Amino acid sequence: MVTILSNVTALAASRQLGVSKIGLTTAITRLTTGRRVNNAMDDAASLTQGNTYQANARNAAASVVTDQANYFIALNNDGPNLQKTQDAYRMAELEGGGNTATTEYTNLVALNGASSTAALAAIATSQATNGASMSSALSKAQTHGISAETNQGIADAYLGADMGAEMANLTKYQILMQAGTSALNNANQSAQTVMGLFR
Repeated sequence: MVTILSNVTALAASRQLGVSKIGLTTAITRLTTGRRVNNAMDDAASLTQGNTYQANARNAAASVVTDQANYFIALNNDGPNLQKTQDAYRMAELEGGGNTATTEYTNLVALNGASSTAALAAIATSQATNGASMSSALSKAQTHGISAETNQGIADAYLGADMGAEMANLTKYQILMQAGTSALNNANQSAQTVMGLFR
């Protein structure tokens, strides 16, 4: 039976077109962002977990920068020891030659310590400290780097889109939109049938 008060078929087709449009928009959003979860409606629990691990990854990545800076600070602190070692060698030569009363030796003592032995002992202590600092900084940089990578991986597991599945969804919803538009057009043809009765 054809009625003119309510075109239920057209209403149903229009409603389904709205559903397909939302699905198409979601698929496009996921493909363009690379994220399965873009808002709370997608998956609120995964969004919470993903954001937490994403923050952890960024924290660890920032720590890597700090650790690397600490390594170079220790390396910079150790740099002068190369020259101090050469000075200590020269002090040893002057001490061996009985030239400890010279201005050169006096200047070297003022810069490096009471004797070549004392200078070398101070250098050894400094190098041990700097070496430990460099080793520790590199170890921490590696540890934090691994933490950043794994936390990023966990965040991606919660938030990342399956690109293959989303491409399939995109195709599906494009077909549904085309089919829905055609169905709505056909459903609206019933009004033309009614108009034909008045001719």
